[in-house]
Amino acid sequence: MPATTVALAAVLLAGQLTAPAQPQPLAARAVAARSQPPRAAMISHCLVSVIDDIQVPAQESGLLTAVAVEEGSLVQRDQVVAQIDDRQAQLARYAAQMEREAALARASDDIEVRFAEASFEVADAELKTNEVINAKTPGLVPVTEIRRQKLTRHRAELQIDKTKLDRSVAKMQADVHEAAVRAADDTIARRKIVSPTNGEVVARIRQAGEWVNAGEPVLRVIRMDQLKVEGLLPAADYNPSELMHRPVLVEVELAHGRTAQFQGEVTYISPLVTAGNKYRIRCTVANRTEAEQWLLRPGMTAVAAIGLD
Repeated sequence: MPATTVALAAVLLAGQLTAPAQPQPLAARAVAARSQPPRAAMISHCLVSVIDDIQVPAQESGLLTAVAVEEGSLVQRDQVVAQIDDRQAQLARYAAQMEREAALARASDDIEVRFAEASFEVADAELKTNEVINAKTPGLVPVTEIRRQKLTRHRAELQIDKTKLDRSVAKMQADVHEAAVRAADDTIARRKIVSPTNGEVVARIRQAGEWVNAGEPVLRVIRMDQLKVEGLLPAADYNPSELMHRPVLVEVELAHGRTAQFQGEVTYISPLVTAGNKYRIRCTVANRTEAEQWLLRPGMTAVAAIGLD
């Protein structure tokens, strides 16, 4: 086993996966580590890469009115990073909102119902009065007049039902316009381009003032607070069940001979065995910054020690 991997394994076991504040070079600890065989699976050649690398698209076609971030900007999940012209959608929402309010006003207005009920009471009273008169003096009120008053009373009774139905229809129309308001809200929201993850903007693909079509990328955002480290292990030496969800310590070389360690966990083991009887291991590792710059960067090579105990 190479001295660097032995030393890293010793750090893993002795430090309980806590990276030292000022790690010494691995070679300086290699001699002490050789006398204590580590209980760790070592991967000497790993590749650091991103977990989330997203080209953020426009969801609607339109004029790009603003791009609120620059390359290197840190963004949060659901943060608005760009805006597509939404003036037409705003006007559509306003119109739908006014129609909804008008329908609600009609639905809540009971004047027509009360008037229809009052008309029915008058027609009913007139009819009953004339019927009493005819009962005392038959024929005093013509039969045609009695029929006309019965029809008037029936019309007033039907008018009550109609006004109640009109109020119900107005309520349904208000619900339809409420759906139109929500649809307009969705259209407005889709014209706001938001970041789907926490990350860093690494490319502004389109600029304010350009026309974009739905589905076209506007920005490229990568997640840097967590990265993945992948490497190969011999299938003859370790069972996947020994490694899954085990803690990991990853070490990379920085400039000027410095090294840095990062903690993580095994999150994926490929079911495929490659040529050479090896399978791929993926570890998710927490990154950190120094002087506002990320220490662990995609494309780096690393050494990983997977704790087995």
